[in-house]
Amino acid sequence: QQNVVVTEPDENDINDIPPEEQEGQQVNLGEIGNYFDVVRNNYFEAQRVIFLVGHISWEMGIHIIQKLSFYDDGTKKPITIYISSPGGECDVGFAIVDCINELKRKGVEVQTICIGSCSSMASVILASGTIGKRFAFPSSRIMIHQAGIELTGGKLDDIANTTKELQYWTDLTAKYISKVSGKKVKEVEKELCYDNYMTPSEAKKFGIIDKIDVVLA
Repeated sequence: QQNVVVTEPDENDINDIPPEEQEGQQVNLGEIGNYFDVVRNNYFEAQRVIFLVGHISWEMGIHIIQKLSFYDDGTKKPITIYISSPGGECDVGFAIVDCINELKRKGVEVQTICIGSCSSMASVILASGTIGKRFAFPSSRIMIHQAGIELTGGKLDDIANTTKELQYWTDLTAKYISKVSGKKVKEVEKELCYDNYMTPSEAKKFGIIDKIDVVLA
């Protein structure tokens, strides 16, 4: 009979494993993170949820409009937009509002929810949701005001033209808020003359939102 000698594995034996095989045995945390990102994004897409967060620029606006167009698939399933923004460019904001209004015209319910704060153009987008489905978190803040711009110089005629443009956007804002809130245009114009900060209760009374609640999709 032959004697069989069994030896304990040497912990240094792993050094004899080719590097490519060792690499395959390691956990890639980056891949795990990417996996959960994909799962999360797929969940929100399945629930038709959009996050509008930060300054409203064309880069953001195109992203939001693409999402709204993607969800406009003929099923008429509700869409939820979480909003937390200091506002931004009026033309971008009203482009988003136009898309929301088109969805509502087709019978799609668009739920808007203020988280944190909605100021300036963001408050207009918040107000553009389906009546009865415009929410704000209890601790949030909503602010409305006239259209504004930071002047960095320019000729007198340029400033005059800029003033006309700001008046156009202010008038459009007043008319739209009047339409969705039930307030008279003159009353809204008066409230837009200054940075008008509101609690959720005040925004509800004004007609910008309908309910104060934490609504999670």
